[in-house]
Amino acid sequence: MEPIIGIIENNSAKVAQTLNVILADEFLLYTKTKNTYQNLDDNELHRKLIKGQYEQLKTTMDSIAAHIHSTGYNIPVTLEIFSALEQLAEQAPVRTDGLGLIHELLEDHESLIIRLRKKAVYFGNELQESGVGRYIIQLIEIHERMMLELKVYL
Repeated sequence: MEPIIGIIENNSAKVAQTLNVILADEFLLYTKTKNTYQNLDDNELHRKLIKGQYEQLKTTMDSIAAHIHSTGYNIPVTLEIFSALEQLAEQAPVRTDGLGLIHELLEDHESLIIRLRKKAVYFGNELQESGVGRYIIQLIEIHERMMLELKVYL
């Protein structure tokens, strides 16, 4: 495959594969965020915050998919593939109240940020793909902002 965004040809598959894993995690976090929105009580501030976050996650997923596509590789399009790739744990919520659901989202963002930091180092140091590493840092910043927004309500 011919990469079209300046990725070293030997790294295209590694970049696409790693971005596919990130996309799978983002999809699961999007689903959990949407679930939280649908199960919140009528607290308008919480609902507005969570709705903004799942909309941001949708935009983020579209951006990651575009980056994968630009490597010349395919984007996983089935839940089965996403389930095999995801690293976040999908489980029934332990807490079902609004604040409990928000707390679980906070934990998921934190877990994702930790893994994204490792991937940024991987892209920058091991693959010498500083552009992709910078992109991953932008994703980290999005999730850090979302965490701060969630912490306000805990």
